Amino acid sequence: MMKNKIKNILNDFIRDGFVEFNSLLDKRDCSRLYNRIKNSRDWGPKLFNSEKKYIQEFKNKPKTKLNPGKGIQNLVDQHNLEFIEKNKSIIQLLKLILGEDYEIMLSKFVVAVPNDWMPTYVKKHNKNELISNFNEYIKKEYRDVTYFRGIDYHMDSIDWEKKNNEFITMYIYLNDIDETMSPLNVIKNSHIFGHTSFPHYIKTDKNHLNVEYSPDNKNFKKFQSHKLLGKTGALYIWTSNTLHGTSPSFDDKENFRISLRYLIKKNSKSKGMLDKLVRQKIVGKTRVKKKEYKRILK
Repeated sequence: MMKNKIKNILNDFIRDGFVEFNSLLDKRDCSRLYNRIKNSRDWGPKLFNSEKKYIQEFKNKPKTKLNPGKGIQNLVDQHNLEFIEKNKSIIQLLKLILGEDYEIMLSKFVVAVPNDWMPTYVKKHNKNELISNFNEYIKKEYRDVTYFRGIDYHMDSIDWEKKNNEFITMYIYLNDIDETMSPLNVIKNSHIFGHTSFPHYIKTDKNHLNVEYSPDNKNFKKFQSHKLLGKTGALYIWTSNTLHGTSPSFDDKENFRISLRYLIKKNSKSKGMLDKLVRQKIVGKTRVKKKEYKRILK
């Protein structure tokens, strides 16, 4: 894709703090990667620890360091991702947003857990609530991806308290995603208040199309939620302060959702479009307790 064509599309990013591309990646490469991952293990109930082992593991231990890290028990390290990371159009895109000097902070695969994978004890523990991180229930050897079952509206800055806020998320669908497969919901333009603490003050209508969001539970502003029903190879970018989430995946399809998530930061002297969009250079308080808070994406 030509540089000026990318620039035109990036007007959406300046306006919404979010942009989508449907033709930057070769769908065949994405499908081959999807199939390699899918065939690498028995995806289903056998991924999970028994209730007894789960209790034993966390009896006197905190539930921390359960996710893949950069170079740490991470399935991406077993796959060649040059068709993404050395893609000329993607490099042009990232340089326009982040400037010439950018760095991949983390990349990992994320997997939406269908209902029929879940052991009875997990269902009982969670009562079909949103579960943003299933990894505590997963056997240690399979914690090289992040498993989830619905994630309430949040910002990706949530995991980076007191750290650099000048980064983006690049999210890639490796297979076709429909309504039943836990598609992402992105609240366009929600980055305008900058980083705010989770859980967020949000009101939605029944279909989650119209959203009201406030940084302080007083001054609400209206936004539009955009559901990402994408085909194989669809690529999405949003700011660290763009609200997004997913509803649970209830349809037990053979081709469950496997996606690839990148966090990519601009280094301090680099200049790009992101400079116009980020209000705070350092992430503030990420989580607080709010009695009046109710889950949104059930």
